[in-house]
This record gives sequence, structure tokens and C-alpha cells, in this order.
Amino acid sequence: MGEGKRGKPTSELDRLRIFEKLATEYFRMVELFTPDEPPAPAGAVEGERRHWLELFRAALLRKFIVRDEHVSLKLVVRALRLCNYTVDRKVAEGTEAVAGLFTAEMVQGRQPVTAGPAPEGHDLFEDVLYGRLLHGDADRFHRSEWADDYSRLSTAAASRFDAEHALRKALDVVRYGLANELLRSPGVPPDDAGPSPALRP
Repeated sequence: MGEGKRGKPTSELDRLRIFEKLATEYFRMVELFTPDEPPAPAGAVEGERRHWLELFRAALLRKFIVRDEHVSLKLVVRALRLCNYTVDRKVAEGTEAVAGLFTAEMVQGRQPVTAGPAPEGHDLFEDVLYGRLLHGDADRFHRSEWADDYSRLSTAAASRFDAEHALRKALDVVRYGLANELLRSPGVPPDDAGPSPALRP
């Protein structure tokens, strides 16, 4: 599935500017809502609160890891390759580092979780998002009844947080490129981009 047209950024540089703002907001949210206390005992109100914060965090992270979202890391990597018009070495190497950190499993949203009622290879956490948090899809709601198991749901959510390493690196690269005016949107961006061009010495 390709990038949707609705609400599409006006250019690749616009995509990077939007990404920079949203990723900054995401990490600020994580900072503000990360509890200082040790984990609460099972069944405690504090444990339930942490459970919901974890779910909301994973839901907010979704836009950066699902391939057809406008600010997905897949499209941000492409935009960095296209916009690095000076072929700046630091931007290019940082971009390739992000591409290396952002694995195929993260792109597909199919990290393995403990066995459950969903078909093999099916994204169990997406069922929770669409059946309970973001939408009320009945099929996905029924497939996500295992979500009442806090321990299991926490495992499913935590598997997504591995993408934060790639997200942080991408944010650093975009900030550096924008701050130093090293990024410029190409006139007519191709549908896809290959590897970065040869680096400037």
C-alpha cells in the first residue's frame, strides 16, 4: 500500500518539517508521562494507569512506523535522501543509520508476540488500536479480547518501542539538516528513491 493522498505534505521538505515537529512532541510526551516510581504490583491502580499510558504511547508512535503514514520513518528516510541536495556527509550517513535501525519488522508492524487468537503473522497490536483505541472495528475488537491480559498487551506494546531508537536518530538528522540549511525539496520527487548519491569528500 502506498502513501495516501489525503493531507499529503506539499513537498518532501514539508514532510521533514512536519516530522520534526511531531517527533519532538512525541518524545516530550514520553518524557512527561514516564513514571519515576518502580513498577506497581499487579492489580494496583498505578499499574492500570501505566498500562493505559503505555497503550497511548504505542498509539502515538504508530504514525512513525506504519509505511503509508505521511511521516513514517520509511518516507522520512526517502525524503532525507531526496532533500540532501548538497550531499552532506553527516546527513547522508545519519540517513543510512536510520534506515539500518528501522527494520522490516517495524515497517510491517508484525513483531512476534505470544501466541493468540489472531492468524499467524497478523498484527495483534493493530487489532487493539483499531478495535479498541482509535476505532471500534468489530472484527478487530473480537480478535483483541486478549488485550485484557495486561502482561501480554504490555509485551505487544513494548515490541513497538524498539522503533524509538530509529525515530530519535531520524529526528537528530532532520534537526541538523534543517538548522544548517542542508535540505531542499527536489523539484519533482520520484515515486521512490534508491541509495544516497556518492558522498562529497
